[in-house]
Amino acid sequence: MLYNFFVAILKVILLPFFRVRVDGIENLKEDENFIICANHKSNFDPFLLALVLPVRIHFMAKKELFENPLLAKLLSSVEVFPVDRHGKNMKSLRFSLKLVKEGKTLGVFPEGTRVKETKRENMKEGVAFLSLKGKANILPVELISTYKPFKKSYIHVHEMLRVEDYLHLDNKTAMKKIEDDVFEAIYKDHYVEEGENKWK
Repeated sequence: MLYNFFVAILKVILLPFFRVRVDGIENLKEDENFIICANHKSNFDPFLLALVLPVRIHFMAKKELFENPLLAKLLSSVEVFPVDRHGKNMKSLRFSLKLVKEGKTLGVFPEGTRVKETKRENMKEGVAFLSLKGKANILPVELISTYKPFKKSYIHVHEMLRVEDYLHLDNKTAMKKIEDDVFEAIYKDHYVEEGENKWK
């Protein structure tokens, strides 16, 4: 499969340059249906997740990347599919839900795009909808990296958020609570010291 081939190649090329530390990998349960939710500050984020997490991840990417036919073919071959970040893209949402219901692992950056500031207002509603409709847990992940050669990169895999904990709530309340909990879970070990992201 092309996905496994590209991951293997990238591991050889990239991992020697990034001193990657992964914490909490035991929270990833491969036999459970879940969505990976991570913060997003760099275009390299999906690559780092794919390299170190032992699951095949289906990522969304902005539709503009698919305007180049060659790039579109390459992205599609490694399970990346387009999403319109500026509108209600029902086609992408339905496709995402189909993947979740099939038990495949969806990779989502719930802030929707790369962000510089850590703010609750950056969170979008999509992941809450997919979790509730697809009956899928959520695996919050924080990425901390400058992506500079030979600098440390950190991946903190947090405890699963269980979808059954929200099913007793009405839909609107459940969606807001999931969004709040995902944000808090992703960033719970995050702090800023002298302009750099570090772990406690």
